[in-house]
Amino acid sequence: MRLKTWGTAALVLCLSVAGMAQAQQENNREYQMPGFVSDESLELASYNTYDGTDSGYCEAGGCNASCDSGCSSSGSGGMFDGLMDRQLQIIAGAEYIYARANFSQALSYVENNVADNIVTFNQYDFDYNSSYGFYGGIADCCCGGAIMFDFQRLQSDAVYGPVSDTANTNILVPYEVDPPAGGFVNGFASVDLKSYGASFEKTIPLGSPLCGSGGDCCDTCCGDDCCGDDCCGDDCCGDSCGCCGWCPAWDLTWNGGIRYAEVDWQRGSNAFQDTGTAIIAEDSYVTEMNFDGFGFRTGLQGRRYFGRKGKFSLFAQGDISVLLGDIDIRTSVVEGGATSVFQDSCTHIVPVTEVEMGGTYHIGCHASITAGYFFSAWHDLGMRDEYDFGLQMSHYDDANILGFDGFFARAEVAF
Repeated sequence: MRLKTWGTAALVLCLSVAGMAQAQQENNREYQMPGFVSDESLELASYNTYDGTDSGYCEAGGCNASCDSGCSSSGSGGMFDGLMDRQLQIIAGAEYIYARANFSQALSYVENNVADNIVTFNQYDFDYNSSYGFYGGIADCCCGGAIMFDFQRLQSDAVYGPVSDTANTNILVPYEVDPPAGGFVNGFASVDLKSYGASFEKTIPLGSPLCGSGGDCCDTCCGDDCCGDDCCGDDCCGDSCGCCGWCPAWDLTWNGGIRYAEVDWQRGSNAFQDTGTAIIAEDSYVTEMNFDGFGFRTGLQGRRYFGRKGKFSLFAQGDISVLLGDIDIRTSVVEGGATSVFQDSCTHIVPVTEVEMGGTYHIGCHASITAGYFFSAWHDLGMRDEYDFGLQMSHYDDANILGFDGFFARAEVAF
């Protein structure tokens, strides 16, 4: 009898548990109906935007079931939308650069004030010049990866003079291209840098979407039960900055690739009598440096989005390159009708460090404008020849930097 009683009780318990499970399952189905998401689901979706796979980061609020299924989202896809179950875009951009060269040492001439016993070393003052760059590639919106190619050309120049030699101030010029008493000297310098690169980039979103608890999911389930009135206005739906339909609060982008660079600079001076004619048959000097190098580049960028839809963002980026190449330096001096040549050649590892900061405004889903300021340093490519005035050149100094700093503006489109 006791066994039968326990068996009956166990059967009743099992039936009760089964009934509760069935009721819970029916309840869950109600919350999974299109156009209706529970408050709890929205709350979790606003913080958990990663779909749990390597395919990428889907829209918040469950509006996109999976990034694996073609990554369709918010009408923001590219011309390859759905290819191989990926949302691919072609990216193309151009940049205008207004920059100047900065050498750690760029001696132009020396003023020896014999009356006050003061010696002043003057440097070339490089001007801001217009330069340019182009870049493009293919981006996978699902995983945040991209294969990019870039080209950049930086140019800058400087001039000085005429500087007169007087009774109280003697002018001394490298390689003894000095003007006579009552004469004058002038000079020039220029830099031309070309950089070519190919890299893989990966963007990692951090934080939740910015547009309310439901993110920018309005295009696929725009209803009061999904996003709420604060998200589904005409100025919100389908106009977010990212190609997947939403922007995180932060993101990090790392890159790694290869780089090839051609760097050339030259400087020189000419000495004249007071009549403006050359002292003796083009009394002058010209120094030229040429570098061709190839190597690796890597970097990291951090970006912070602002506003309801994240259409404006600020960023900072740092890159480092290590290039192996040949450095050739040649100086030709014409003095008193005779020509002398000084030259040096070596294979060198050249580190390159670059930092830039700026802001980006997204014009719809397929275009953006970026502006900011940058610094770059090309180590051991500076003006390394040193002088013992009166004794011609003394030695080569390898602790010199060719630097650039300036403004940039970029326009980018995505197809």
